[in-house]
Amino acid sequence: MSIHAPEYSLPPPALRPRPDRWGAILESQLLERGKALNFVLLGLLSAAVLLSTVVPFYIATLFRGGFGPGVSARLFFIPFSTGVWFFLLVLLSSSVGAGIVSRDLASRSLTLYLARPITRFDYLVAKSGAVAAWIFFGAVIPSSIGCFIVLSLGYASLPLALQGFGGDLAVGLLAVTAFTGISVFLSSLSSRSALAGAGIFGVLIGSEAVAVLLAAISNQPSFGYLSPDENLIAVASGAFGVGGDPLSPWVAAVILIGFSATTFFLAYWRLEGAEVVPE
Repeated sequence: MSIHAPEYSLPPPALRPRPDRWGAILESQLLERGKALNFVLLGLLSAAVLLSTVVPFYIATLFRGGFGPGVSARLFFIPFSTGVWFFLLVLLSSSVGAGIVSRDLASRSLTLYLARPITRFDYLVAKSGAVAAWIFFGAVIPSSIGCFIVLSLGYASLPLALQGFGGDLAVGLLAVTAFTGISVFLSSLSSRSALAGAGIFGVLIGSEAVAVLLAAISNQPSFGYLSPDENLIAVASGAFGVGGDPLSPWVAAVILIGFSATTFFLAYWRLEGAEVVPE
């Protein structure tokens, strides 16, 4: 007769559905980025967009009377033309996106993410979703609220407000995809969040400076396609019927979509080279 310890066996834990896995990452990243600086930037964006939307409509109705010739969809173009919207959105993207991947690289938690039953694509979708949500709050929500305010105050008719909302949504979503793509990609290149944030700011602002400089030196407005800001302004010009922009809104939209797709692909390719430690 032999005495030995009893053997116990437990079935493996049930695997949670795929949406739950990347949804947990998305939720944690959304909450993690709820810092005071990001809320301040959102507040500044909202104030800048709302003031540059409501005030021009008020002045137009005050001096033209009702829905006179001074009230048109062109007034919705003003927030995008000042440069304040773009600059604050760049700051928000740098703050939100700098550490989205770089912190996982620094702490080596990326290898733990990928060692579990989650694919690189799921990881990229969850991380990008968190960045995109915060940028969406700054790029789309304030302008949409501005359309509702001018409609509710009687400064714009319903068709005009709907046109403004559609144009704001188109420009905002293009900005969200472009800024999210470059933020996630540059964050995946370095384990230092500060360096990634500086890179995001430098690329977005630097491309604007380079585009303007090359266009001025060569007298070729087509160099403006090198700048995300110039492309967004071109799309806004086409959406709101503002003439005089030398860039085609359709070409600018295609460039922004291609830029977003390229940066997301490069971010995924960067994750493909990440080391995975099996459990």
